[in-house]
Amino acid sequence: MKKRYLFVSIAILIVGGFMIFSYFQPPIIEGQSSNWKIKYEPRKGDEADSEKFPWTGTIKWKKPGEIKLIKLEQIVGEKTYPLFDGDMLKKGEGNFDGKTLTDSETYYNPPRKTELKQSTYYKIIWVKDGKKISEKIKLQWKKRFFVKPLF
Repeated sequence: MKKRYLFVSIAILIVGGFMIFSYFQPPIIEGQSSNWKIKYEPRKGDEADSEKFPWTGTIKWKKPGEIKLIKLEQIVGEKTYPLFDGDMLKKGEGNFDGKTLTDSETYYNPPRKTELKQSTYYKIIWVKDGKKISEKIKLQWKKRFFVKPLF
């Protein structure tokens, strides 16, 4: 019986410590629609990085089949900033593999909470089955639980 209590106590301490650790980790940036999922989070840097934990983003197509990306823009308030277009969005040549776009530059340095305002959107323009489609996705901070350490 004592072994069971000891095991349960140790398990509670480990899970509780992990939850406390997770609580103090920075939130991530997320946004999604029925077609796309956007996620920016810290990663473990290497010798080529100037930051210890630079941020990287993934923009994933959620539907079946591949698409052709035309343009990706960031909209902050009334201003529009082009992020990717042209050769960077060509499948196999740039950062896009037909379903996932990897972005290691937009939020390379950890963004401040004030940098991502309530009116920050990504506008994605793509072609699917010969139709040009556009969609705006709102980005927001999201707190996370059970975060894997980046030692």
